[in-house]
Amino acid sequence: MIIKASIQHASVLSELGAETFYASHQHSAPANQLAAYMKKVYSLEAIEKELADPVNIYHIIMHNDTVAGFSKMELTIKHPAIEPDRISKMDQIYLLDSFHGLKLGAELLSHNIDYSKANGQNGMWLVVWVGNTTAIAFYEKFGFRIVAKDDFQLTETHLSPCYIMLLAYASNNKIS
Repeated sequence: MIIKASIQHASVLSELGAETFYASHQHSAPANQLAAYMKKVYSLEAIEKELADPVNIYHIIMHNDTVAGFSKMELTIKHPAIEPDRISKMDQIYLLDSFHGLKLGAELLSHNIDYSKANGQNGMWLVVWVGNTTAIAFYEKFGFRIVAKDDFQLTETHLSPCYIMLLAYASNNKIS
């Protein structure tokens, strides 16, 4: 089951976000840099602020009445390497390790793609750490392709090399 998250889910998203981010990115930066980022982005206050902003669309996926993962997306968010207008950004999609292999991540991503299409978007883009080969392969199965390289500003002193990946919904969309 997939539900749209609300302010009542802030605590679970805060905990889940920190745990899943660390699991996915623990090899991308020193531990102190990751801790500083997680404190800033996944604190309860930060998540409450995110949920209060209607631009941020959070979904939670449940498995047997247990929260298994979540996603955050935004509609009509431009990236310089991507030409189509009205394109969604998949800002976060995380699944707890104990739920890997159950195809829940695929279900959650499909849900977000459908949501994006239903809201008149022409495609979806995301940022993925270059060292996360599992995630890259996962996105490629859905038709995402690497269109640019970028750096993710983890902290003031640490940049993580990333790819920008795009899934265009219509064949007439061109990529810069």
